[in-house]
Amino acid sequence: MKILQLIGIKREGNAPLSLKLSENNQNHIATMHAGAQFILAEAASGTYLSKLFPELKDQIIPLLRSSSIKYKKTAIGTITTYPSLSQEEQERFMKQFSKKSRGIIEVNVILKNEHQEIVSISSFTWFIEKRK
Repeated sequence: MKILQLIGIKREGNAPLSLKLSENNQNHIATMHAGAQFILAEAASGTYLSKLFPELKDQIIPLLRSSSIKYKKTAIGTITTYPSLSQEEQERFMKQFSKKSRGIIEVNVILKNEHQEIVSISSFTWFIEKRK
């Protein structure tokens, strides 16, 4: 997606998504803009889902339904994503999707700086339906 490139989000191989502080993504106090962090976390949640359910990749339409983010520390340097989803949530979603051809799933994403300090904690709720 073009917006990811514009603000500088990168991915090398199977590594998590990351974002280095730059003029394109900084705010008025020269730290990473909250919106850039949000885009990074949201992109990581979607990418994580596609890895979890590769068999559904071309069969579904994922739409972000809601999200929340809590900023814990100013972000400088390079920020890296750590998405997660419990096994129970995965199983619940697959059961729902198998039954109704649609479902809701929530992915949590932690952003950390180069010192492994938590910069933000977020959750993204996705509505996923089967393509018609």
